[in-house]
Amino acid sequence: MAMFESRSYLQKEVVDVKHLNMHLTTFQKYQKREKDFPKPFFVSGNKKQWDGDRLQYFIDKKSGR
Repeated sequence: MAMFESRSYLQKEVVDVKHLNMHLTTFQKYQKREKDFPKPFFVSGNKKQWDGDRLQYFIDKKSGR
C-alpha cells in the first residue's frame, strides 16, 4: 500500500520503489487518460509537483479501498 505524507511529490518520487512503485508508463497512462487523476499544483519547466493527499485519494479510489 502506498503511503504519502502531506507534502508535494515530483514524478520521479511517485514512481519510486519506496513510495508508489508504479511503472512510469502506467503513471503516464493514468495522467493522460483518467479524468479523476489529480493535476499537478506546481509546474515549472520539466518539473511537476503533485499533492500527496490527492494522489493517495486517487490510488485508494482506484483500488477500491
